[in-house]
Order: sequence, then structure tokens, then C-alpha cells
Amino acid sequence: MDDIVSFDITPMLFGTMALVMLPAIASATSSIQAQSYTGRVTSKTLTATGELHWLDIIHDEEPYIPWVCAYFVNMGPGTVDIAINYPADRFTLRKNETITIYRYLAREKIAIIFYICTSGDMATVRVTGEY
Repeated sequence: MDDIVSFDITPMLFGTMALVMLPAIASATSSIQAQSYTGRVTSKTLTATGELHWLDIIHDEEPYIPWVCAYFVNMGPGTVDIAINYPADRFTLRKNETITIYRYLAREKIAIIFYICTSGDMATVRVTGEY
């Protein structure tokens, strides 16, 4: 009598399919996390001078969550340069100007805000962040 060796290929096939699908699942999860936020708001007052300063949102500010949106108001008297996450990538905000930066769907949220005035100048900037 011949011995017939039998095994179920289903677990091996399922395991292989899971390995193949893993990158797609990870990407979808990352995308969902990038789109989710709590809807809570916090406000900070920043004093800009001729030296580069920064607000480190994920290391120094509770609840240590990156912002998905930031609304800036330059209350003056000077002009201020502001950068999001990278100090060299600046935009200028003149007295009484406002700007809103949206990062709802971006993979990289607002983690650090850099700010500086022209030498010898000073400005007060009100920033409201949503996380």
C-alpha cells in the first residue's frame, strides 16, 4: 500500500499573500494616520527678534503631537520670516498679515516652527495650531 503524504497548502499560500500585501497595508495605514486628527486647537504667542528662534511642537509642547494646521498673525511692529520644519524654507509675514498653513493630508505635519526678524527688528506673532 502506497503511503500518500498530504498537506494543506492554504496556510502557506495565505502567509505568502500576507507578505506580498504587507507594503500596501502599511501604506494604507500610513495614509489613514496622515488624514486623522483630533480637531483640538492651541494658541501660542511668539516674540521674534534678529536671532533665529523655534517652537518645537513635538518635543517641547504638550500633547507632543504635530499640528495639521497653523494660522499665523503678525501683530508687528516688524516683519518676520517663518519656516515650517526646515529653517531655510522661509516665507515673509509683514505687520498685520495673516497666513494659514494646511498639512491635513500631508505625510509630514507641522513639527517645528522657525521664526526670525530682520536684524534689529522685533515682532510678535500669534499662532494657532490644530492637532
